[in-house]
Amino acid sequence: MKKLFLSLLSTAIIILPTTADEKKSPAALKIEFSAQGTPPGTMKFAKPELKIKAGQPIELTFKNPDVLQHNLLILKPGTTAKVGALADAMLTDPQAMKKGYVPKSEDILYSTKLVNPGSKEVLNFTIDKPGDYPIICTFPGHWRLMSAVLKVEK
Repeated sequence: MKKLFLSLLSTAIIILPTTADEKKSPAALKIEFSAQGTPPGTMKFAKPELKIKAGQPIELTFKNPDVLQHNLLILKPGTTAKVGALADAMLTDPQAMKKGYVPKSEDILYSTKLVNPGSKEVLNFTIDKPGDYPIICTFPGHWRLMSAVLKVEK
């Protein structure tokens, strides 16, 4: 009898009720963002800004229709020049290509790898604090021209 009880207990499925207090995390908002591909080699993003709500999970697909490689970095507000200088300094780093031309910095919140022409890369992230977050490409020589702003609103 004891074996039968243990056998039944081990195969039982326990269903716990959910309460109204339990919050389901919101589904990720899917956003497409791309480099500008026409004319080729423009070194710009197709849009100058993106707007999202603070705390909203984001699935950002970065597409590269250009003839050049690009990456996408989302930075802490007010750090474009600082991260850009670090990107410029990577020109003397023999490992820069392996690093995807993404400098090491706490000011970089999210980044893609280098995206080849005709390819794409997906970033999943959530930003909880409202503000203007710079978006740049740090492939050599690009960051000064290839920038946008991620506006995170309440």
